[in-house]
Amino acid sequence: MNIDELKRINRELMERADMVYLSTIHSDGFPRIRVMLNLRNKIQFPSLVPLFKTHCTDYCIYFTTNTSSNKIREISANPNVSVYFSDTKTFHGLMLLGQIEIISDESLKKQFWQKGWEMYYPLGVTDPDYSILRVYPFLAKGWYNTDHFQFELL
Repeated sequence: MNIDELKRINRELMERADMVYLSTIHSDGFPRIRVMLNLRNKIQFPSLVPLFKTHCTDYCIYFTTNTSSNKIREISANPNVSVYFSDTKTFHGLMLLGQIEIISDESLKKQFWQKGWEMYYPLGVTDPDYSILRVYPFLAKGWYNTDHFQFELL
């Protein structure tokens, strides 16, 4: 399989994986892994598909989280993260390495807002505890069927 086909297959995984795993580095030096909503999932978040149109050839990842969370403290101290997408049915796993940033753009926060998120952010899109995170990864590694792959991004 050529690299362009492999990159396409991995972007498709990002668009269908139910959840995504985010690993940050705690102040004790050990990673902390948690499951996050996969905002690139076209079925779960159809209203966000237009936002990712400009990312159809890259691996940009967005997350939402509570500003008061441990994640934000860990990211503020060390922005190095890994993100993992998987499909166990096809033995497909994709790990992306990069630096994560906290986004304060109010218009972007409004674009990402989903009905029902009031359960996480009671004050809605203007809730100060509502944060957006973005990763532009620089390295992709993983498995597809029985083949290991690795390639640089950006």
